[in-house]
Amino acid sequence: MSMFKRFRQIALLEQTILTILAFLTLYPLFFMVSSSFKTNDQFITNFWGLSWPLNLENYIDVFPAVSGFIVNSIIYTVLTVSIVAVLALFTGYAFARFRFAGKEFLFLAMLALMMLPGVLTLAPLFVQMRDWGWLNTRQGVVLPWVATQLVFATFIMRIFFEKLPKEVFEAARLDGASELRLLWSVAIPMALPGLGTIVIIDSLFSWNNIIWPLVVVFDRDKLPIAPGMIGFRGDYYTDFGLLFAGYTLASLPLIILFIFMIRKFIKGLEGGLSV
Repeated sequence: MSMFKRFRQIALLEQTILTILAFLTLYPLFFMVSSSFKTNDQFITNFWGLSWPLNLENYIDVFPAVSGFIVNSIIYTVLTVSIVAVLALFTGYAFARFRFAGKEFLFLAMLALMMLPGVLTLAPLFVQMRDWGWLNTRQGVVLPWVATQLVFATFIMRIFFEKLPKEVFEAARLDGASELRLLWSVAIPMALPGLGTIVIIDSLFSWNNIIWPLVVVFDRDKLPIAPGMIGFRGDYYTDFGLLFAGYTLASLPLIILFIFMIRKFIKGLEGGLSV
């Protein structure tokens, strides 16, 4: 009986700790959303909680100021994630399924690029974009992001492709399937959790990146959401409701993406192979 009570006490302690951690994790999101519906007077008089009535006009007033940044970020993110996903599928499959001279050395050399601090590449990339005439352009933002994220994406896809059962590929080859057909019909459907992990991680990177757009983009109307919100905060720093409404709108696309991709993301983290 005492052992059973001890287990119950341990379980209760774990639940309490997890509840506290969940509250500390989720409350900043609640604070941002609740503050976005407040006037300045409500924000001052009721700082921590939700105030009534809800001030929906904040979103109506702030949407024109942030909608351009959001559209730019969606374009940059979709282009970056699409290119990275396609290239990672081919490179990860090649490293996992093909044998060629220097394969492991080349793979380790690619992984070594992940050890380089990103700030060291800012000046060389800027000079390269300037020489190519890509400053203040979409490709000047997207392609360096692709180069930065492709290494980790290739690493993830190689792991998933290596875990696929070889018997499935051998059976498909006996049926006359080509390598391209194997990749499209066998490998990719079974490695979708890894692809979902890449989509989530690369979307977070592209959506939240601040430094590189500030370096390569000169026109404010071409900035993505993260650096664009810096100027937005300067414009509305005295109106807290509008400020937090802008932050909420800036976070909404990522929240929606995560809701739809969370199952694939969790399976990808667990190394699962089922769709």
